[in-house]
Amino acid sequence: MKKRWNPPQEPDGELLERLTDFVVSQGMPPVLAYLLANRGISNIEEAQHFLEPSWDNGVHKPWLFRQMKPAVERVFSALENQEKIVVHGDYDADGVTGSAVVITTLREIEKQSSVPVSNVSSYIPHRDKEGYGLHEGTVRALAEQGADLIITVDCGIASVDEIALARSLGMDVIVLDHHQFGETLPDAILVHPKLEGEEYPFKHLAAVGVAWKFASAVYETAVEKGMALPEGFDKWLLDLVAIATVTDMVPLLGENRVLEKYGLMVMNKTRRPGLRALIRAAGQTPGELDAQSIAFGLGPRINAAGRMDHASLALDLMLAETDEAAAELAGRLEEQNRDRQRLMQTMLVEAETQLSAVEQAPLLSFWSETWQPALVGLVAGKYLDRTGKPTIAIGRHGDRWVGSGRSYAFFDITEAVRRAGEGFVTHVGGHVQACGFSFGAESQVETLIHKLDVYARENLDIDGLMPFMNIDAEVDLGQVDVGLADALRRLQPFGEGNRKPLFMIRDLEVASCDLVGQTHKHVRCMLRDAAGRRAKFMGFNFGQRLEELSFGQKLDVVVEIDINEWNGRREAQCKLVDVRDAEGIKQTAVTG
Repeated sequence: MKKRWNPPQEPDGELLERLTDFVVSQGMPPVLAYLLANRGISNIEEAQHFLEPSWDNGVHKPWLFRQMKPAVERVFSALENQEKIVVHGDYDADGVTGSAVVITTLREIEKQSSVPVSNVSSYIPHRDKEGYGLHEGTVRALAEQGADLIITVDCGIASVDEIALARSLGMDVIVLDHHQFGETLPDAILVHPKLEGEEYPFKHLAAVGVAWKFASAVYETAVEKGMALPEGFDKWLLDLVAIATVTDMVPLLGENRVLEKYGLMVMNKTRRPGLRALIRAAGQTPGELDAQSIAFGLGPRINAAGRMDHASLALDLMLAETDEAAAELAGRLEEQNRDRQRLMQTMLVEAETQLSAVEQAPLLSFWSETWQPALVGLVAGKYLDRTGKPTIAIGRHGDRWVGSGRSYAFFDITEAVRRAGEGFVTHVGGHVQACGFSFGAESQVETLIHKLDVYARENLDIDGLMPFMNIDAEVDLGQVDVGLADALRRLQPFGEGNRKPLFMIRDLEVASCDLVGQTHKHVRCMLRDAAGRRAKFMGFNFGQRLEELSFGQKLDVVVEIDINEWNGRREAQCKLVDVRDAEGIKQTAVTG
């Protein structure tokens, strides 16, 4: 399907001039000024911090959280009195890694205290059988097991009734969370960056980031108490922080950018047996991991545990203490990830058979009673990316129908499901671009789909719905060189809020184009501009578009620019993202 190319935003002229002078003074090409401005950089100081993320200037003290001190005091009271502590996490990568951060920290302090048997345990709910968050049955079960303190990670801020029950049963609760909350807050010690009146300056931490702040405060206190914890212990936890800061799609800006930068450094020399085994299973190379390695390699495997069986497998892997145990757990996780891939492929094939019946609708709806609820969000995401239309997908677990929705920022999918499902959708939660929901009877599936269609037609510009890409800047072929590619690497790590830049190059002519790769799925082209300059372009999975790249064809292209290193040589490489006939956006290329 054709995509709409959204032209780059034109920055404020004075700001652009100042940023251009700055980047040129740093030996970088002027186009970097456009990229910085379009990432919200408003002055030279911010530009410096963005290009050179600094630990000293970018990481805030954990004690700035208003309730960090009582949280740390309560956990040390529990540790010193050998009370039973349960770390209750979520079943995704954020909850798993956040739980691992907290458990690793508390167990290390127990070792220093010579506790014969650890009093720190974990609990993660089953994704399909229990669903998200803290549940009444869980609270009662933990009370019966003698728990004294519950620490929730990546959940809990909306569990008002459940935490009230825990308190009535004699348990205290610490909440480490970043999710949306209601008008009433739970009766617990709350460490959450977005609470009203919260003084912590950075509001966009993932739950693992909040957990790491808590762990850092616990570590500092332990050192003050004279405990001989390993030097830099809290920083060695940053490999776990790096994982979920990418997978949970929080913006890689501000403090998250600093945590991700240093987290990747730790990950590339990690001491954690489980993470080393996971890296091997994913076919990654230690020392060369970046944010994309997490997004497409490590993250999906960690999430596979909760989607296919139980997330405790992933948590056990993160906590593994020997290479032998880690290898066995990573092997099981790899099997589950392969099962996930096979099942997803089956579901996508089945969704394709439903597409003709819904493709003219402004909001796409897919469902099957055989679909695993843990994977329906992936189906919705695939069709959102492919069509540009908000999408829901629904599966069944027992007597419950469970669905997920995905959308872009211009259409609140959670509000749409809430309105359409009023009176029969028993649970709906999420945010503008993603939601989860459930209901009872099969007869309500078609009712929900019909009401969503009505709501979407009233609230969406149907004619404007199509997949799109946001172009960062327009350049000419003469600007594509090793200097630009090297400068772009200074924008890493790439992720939410700081995507890998997309460049438009106009009016190129195809000089040659061939199929490459064992399956002939990819293309390698030589394109030239009107000045006679030529450059190589790689189009991965562009084999089916070969006819658009015939000799002499005039094209506009959208590319990613990187370095190709081979046999001791370094050259700039353009990766094709999209092509079209040479026409459309009229934008002056950035000069320099």
